[in-house]
Amino acid sequence: MMRRFTSALLTAVLAASGPIVFAQQGTISGRATSEARKPYTNYSVRLVDVSNRQISGDVPLDPQGQFAFTGVQVDKQYLVQLFDLRESKIVCTEGPYPLIAPDQLSKTDVNIKCKKPVAPIILGAVAAAAATAGVATQSGSK
Repeated sequence: MMRRFTSALLTAVLAASGPIVFAQQGTISGRATSEARKPYTNYSVRLVDVSNRQISGDVPLDPQGQFAFTGVQVDKQYLVQLFDLRESKIVCTEGPYPLIAPDQLSKTDVNIKCKKPVAPIILGAVAAAAATAGVATQSGSK
């Protein structure tokens, strides 16, 4: 009798709460064959959350020099770092790559190359955002 009551109560609560919504997750994947040298297993790839600079994931390169992060939290931007395990250092960084629900839940063509500087790009974007905010603040004060 108690089991039926508990089951009926649980069913009523779930029905009253509406549909269950699961958090959307994304994927970031690609290759590092332009920068990593064989054996690729001497490298890993790190996923870094741009907003807090925390490492969100770390996966080894597979024998073909590829990597994949699944179950990545969306509505964030990520940097992808190639990490040399033997030398214990970051080789280079790519990104940022936004995962924005519902339109862009995956970025599957990341190609890690060290030829382009990432820091100036990020600093330029931050400077542009600050300048825009300054102009908006200044024009609003007149």
